[in-house]
Amino acid sequence: METLSDKGKTRRNVLTGSVIAIVGFVSKLYAHRQGDGGLAVLADKKDPNRPTPIVPPGAGGIWNFKKHCTACQLCASVCPNQVLSNKAFGLIKPNMTYERGYCRPECVKCSEVCPTGAIKKITKAEKTAIQIGYAVWKEDLCIVNTDKVVCDNCERQCPTGAISMIQKNADDSTSPKIPMIDTSRCIGCGACEHLCPARPHSAIYVEGVETHKEV
Repeated sequence: METLSDKGKTRRNVLTGSVIAIVGFVSKLYAHRQGDGGLAVLADKKDPNRPTPIVPPGAGGIWNFKKHCTACQLCASVCPNQVLSNKAFGLIKPNMTYERGYCRPECVKCSEVCPTGAIKKITKAEKTAIQIGYAVWKEDLCIVNTDKVVCDNCERQCPTGAISMIQKNADDSTSPKIPMIDTSRCIGCGACEHLCPARPHSAIYVEGVETHKEV
């Protein structure tokens, strides 16, 4: 005969199982999305249409990368921030995008594993001075303009100090602030693009340069 104690245990087990099932369902529902810290879902980032693609620091530029890359995918396999992927670049050569992360100045893993010279080995110090692209601001996508809110995320996240906030109207000290980009200091790491709150396209993105240069 089932006792009251047994019935209580059964109810608790059912309740616990129900809670676990609900949590599992919610987790699966949002696992492939990015959240704002709660259950609100943010739209996935989309890769901008870059007239000039980005290639990794150490490649020297687009043409050297294209000439020597054999699409072995070693660089993509060691990239800790998912910046390098096997998305088509030419054929199946790695492509740099910043929807999932950005090219952190302290990381040189791809240059350490490339076997062909498509990405030459560089030091962390050298990487911080290599410009692989430059940031471009899209006024029509910036939430300062679209949502009328204050935002300085791109300035705060820039590791080289290439972005500063200025008054939208130079003659009005109460006007909202918008980003000004010093392309001579920008290295194209993509921190501003990746961390921009605008969706699905970032209001600031990195345009690649054909030949890398030192900044």
